[in-house]
Amino acid sequence: MFSKSLINLCRQRLYPTKVLQNVLCKRSLYERAAIGLDKYEFFREKIQNQFSEPDKQLFRERMNSFADPESNSLIFTEDLKQIVHMAGDNETDLTLVEKMMKKYNKQNQGLRFGNFTFGPVVMRMYYHLNKPDIALKLFNDPEMDGFFNHLSSYQILMDLLFINGKFDEILTVYKSIQERQLQIAKFPKGVMMLVFAACYKLNTTESFEYACKLWSDQQEAGHSPIRKTITFFAANAINQNSPHIALEVITSVRNQSYVTLRNIKVVALCDLGRIFDALPLLRSVLSVDQPMSGGPIIKQTYCRDVINLVKSAAEKHDDKELSLELDRILNQLEELNMISETTLDSLLCSEIKMVERLDTNNRESVVGASYQSGRPFKKREFRRPGITDLL
Repeated sequence: MFSKSLINLCRQRLYPTKVLQNVLCKRSLYERAAIGLDKYEFFREKIQNQFSEPDKQLFRERMNSFADPESNSLIFTEDLKQIVHMAGDNETDLTLVEKMMKKYNKQNQGLRFGNFTFGPVVMRMYYHLNKPDIALKLFNDPEMDGFFNHLSSYQILMDLLFINGKFDEILTVYKSIQERQLQIAKFPKGVMMLVFAACYKLNTTESFEYACKLWSDQQEAGHSPIRKTITFFAANAINQNSPHIALEVITSVRNQSYVTLRNIKVVALCDLGRIFDALPLLRSVLSVDQPMSGGPIIKQTYCRDVINLVKSAAEKHDDKELSLELDRILNQLEELNMISETTLDSLLCSEIKMVERLDTNNRESVVGASYQSGRPFKKREFRRPGITDLL
């Protein structure tokens, strides 16, 4: 937990540092399967192949008539499901979807005819079409009240905003979720990860102070963030000249051997002028036992940009023994191919993937699926390393 005095200390920027490479790239934090896009696209293709073009056009015309506010016709669940999986990247289709959703939501207020949850599926449609602005507009539209009140809707929307570089909007969505006082966990793990990722990408004094306050609130509530959230916060702290905070927060991860943690710890120690403490960390991967014959070889690597920061820190010390020992370690790392060209920023922003388990009974998406029975997938369970493995 950080006190006000500690947050004020962050503003003073007492520690010289180099900002971690933070390149804006169009990359999601969840892979497609993790947010249900694979299933959405399967059913989308199925519907596209099921109807001829004349049938599709006739359906659109009928739905336009039914969606008219003056019409007494109802928009049924199957109607909305069909258009959401049929809509193309054009203004006519997108306007029709919006009209149908608004009428469907209005006619069902207080009484749901069916149990199909549309919020996540609609967000997957906007994700597939890459329409972050429209998705955000409808999320905030009073006429859509209650339509997107599902945790998976927020995660899909926030990830869509992330890949389009709309980091301020992610924080706005999170504040909106808090104001709505929904019956969900106060600090949902997936949502919090996206919030801290946005703060990291914004890399401003204000966003870092917001992250510090949010971290303190989580600690007071006894919440344990997932590892990816912790690494985003730690990297943000380094970029905001607060490596002492980075070192403190990463100690909350039980397993300290993860590549992101090791790299962040080395950078933080160098920024604090404690390069002598960084050398044992660099040296430690050289002594990691190799797997038995036939087992997978997992290299314990360091990022090239992190190694460059270590070299720069060593030059400032002008210590011959230090330089010799560092050269010896780095030469060994090079010989064993344990220096990766992947940047630390790329590691931090790598996708969260689904991991298949065998001999299980069902498939469980990270973001709750909103599809009913009749799925074409072989029964199996998927889990995301992050909810359990990243604790």
